[in-house]
Amino acid sequence: MIKRIIIPFIILTFLSCSNKDKKNNVYLFEKLEAKTTNVNFQNTLRPTNDLNILDYLYYYNGGGVAVGDINNDHLVDVFFTSNQGENKLYLNKGNFVFEDITDSAGVAGNSDWNTGTIIADVNGDGLLDIYVCAVVGINGLKGANELYINNGDTTFTEQAKKYGLNFKNYSTTAAFFDYDNDGDLDMYLLNHAVHTQNSFGKASIRNNRDPKSGDKLLRNDNGKFTDVSEEAGIFGGVNGYGLGIATHDFNNDGYVDIYVSNDFHEDDYYYLNNGDGTFTERLKEFFGKTSRFSMGSDVADLNHDGFTDILTLDMTPEDEEVLKASMGDETIDMLTMRTQKLGYHYQYTRNMLQINNRNHFSETALFSGLSATDWSWSALFGDFNQDGEQDLFISNGIPKRPNDLDYIKFTSNDQISASLNKSKLIDNEALNKMPSGAVANFIFEGQKNLSFKNQSGNWIPNDTLISNGSAYADFDNDGDLDLVTNNSNTYATFYKNTTDTTANYLKLKFNYKKANLFGIGTKVISYHKGIKQYKQLFTSKGFQSSSEAIIHFGYGNTKTIDSINIIWTDNTIQTIKNVKTNQTLTIKPLQNRLAVNYSILFPKEKVGLTLIDSIKGLDYKHIENKYSDANRHKLIPYQI
Repeated sequence: MIKRIIIPFIILTFLSCSNKDKKNNVYLFEKLEAKTTNVNFQNTLRPTNDLNILDYLYYYNGGGVAVGDINNDHLVDVFFTSNQGENKLYLNKGNFVFEDITDSAGVAGNSDWNTGTIIADVNGDGLLDIYVCAVVGINGLKGANELYINNGDTTFTEQAKKYGLNFKNYSTTAAFFDYDNDGDLDMYLLNHAVHTQNSFGKASIRNNRDPKSGDKLLRNDNGKFTDVSEEAGIFGGVNGYGLGIATHDFNNDGYVDIYVSNDFHEDDYYYLNNGDGTFTERLKEFFGKTSRFSMGSDVADLNHDGFTDILTLDMTPEDEEVLKASMGDETIDMLTMRTQKLGYHYQYTRNMLQINNRNHFSETALFSGLSATDWSWSALFGDFNQDGEQDLFISNGIPKRPNDLDYIKFTSNDQISASLNKSKLIDNEALNKMPSGAVANFIFEGQKNLSFKNQSGNWIPNDTLISNGSAYADFDNDGDLDLVTNNSNTYATFYKNTTDTTANYLKLKFNYKKANLFGIGTKVISYHKGIKQYKQLFTSKGFQSSSEAIIHFGYGNTKTIDSINIIWTDNTIQTIKNVKTNQTLTIKPLQNRLAVNYSILFPKEKVGLTLIDSIKGLDYKHIENKYSDANRHKLIPYQI
């Protein structure tokens, strides 16, 4: 039962706000109330005796939010998913005022439990559609994933079955992208597992496909999606606790790769695209360690080298009281067993910032000041103050903390443990033992040299919300990036960015080929004053959510950009020179384009040392005894 085995595998951690709230409540982001926006949606959780955190592992994971201009009026609209209630679609009327058109649009949903959502042009007609994920089959939950096709008149028709996307899985979210470079959008469906006897054991169980919890790769074959997971090399085991997905060309070879964040004991997946319709999972080769309870994620080129870096979130609190009241990380013996006997990789319970060094990743979250941000769900990189460096927003909070030591002690009692499966009164007593996990969202200002400054309380208020899904968009068309979050048990939050043109920006949209008119997967390299900025357009990011389909750059006081390279998904390139800032450009592909030379645009790292397996006469191999330094020196970070 989930009740008995959820506890030993959950942990948390938190980065407390060191900055006090600004006087007179002047922030970089203005928090807008529901009475101002007319958005009165809230994801209200209604625990029952048959469905609560004790019965469903991910009961508190919340819902997602997707943004996009569904009626092509140049105003970004918003769609929220509700776990147990109706989903909501709000039409942007301008000036951060929205209209609820859910009923007339026909998108309220028919599933018992909704999770992630993506807005994308699935059928390639230039109109944005809405894909909604659902959890089906746990505790009697019914429904299916739904695809709402845009009719062009602010109404939608549900057609998931027609497109082959009406899955009845334990779905978390999805991502639309062109993995085979054939011009249309394919889809990756991210599912999550549940704790059973089958989900524990050797890492090799990920090779055995499970129809409910296994991830799926769907190839778009002329509008019908075909499951090609097994032939493409995508794992689909019962131990895939997928909570986050990032798609990007991480090695800059012209094909989109995939990073999957997995909760609990299962490794994250780093799928490198082989360019022939298949992927190879190579996490252990490229990463020294990862987050243990990997949740939401996002990617960005933080050090201006043209290679994309990765942030995964976990649950570690910096607040000392919360930290001491929470269950600690696993013992050295457990780590040794997982890595050396069961075949898993090294995992630690904190956020991980993985810097892409071309042929490997270096982890810098402790150095960068991002390692601990409490019960964190969604990460969004964006240049919010438009100074040319990537900033970071993190959504936070959980209604109840199931890794609290008092709660664990209570449920570990033999008599209580035996009663949990029989008495709902014991269930309620157990729930009451869990303390609240309502904490503030975080925002960090990106600095040079991979460091981040905590601006929580300066850029946004220190509100103790429970925010799950989040997305960014320029809702008011003033050039800067605004934010929206889907909150549990309270109104959704809009953060209006007040930067405007106090610092300069450039927004890019694309009018690409039919079947991918929005140019998903397009790369952009900007050069100004000797500084390179690089981004690739994907909308699925954060946690259960999707952001606006734009490329946004900040430039500080720079008024003219030297040049911009546009690399289309067919691996052709075109260049624009002397571009003025503070404008939105819609780029179309030129008739005559050159093939991109990736080795020139993205030079590989030069290797200074070469590994030699053996030298004649120096082939001695030392055999270490089975002694654990950690048993004597509890705080030692590495074995000697």
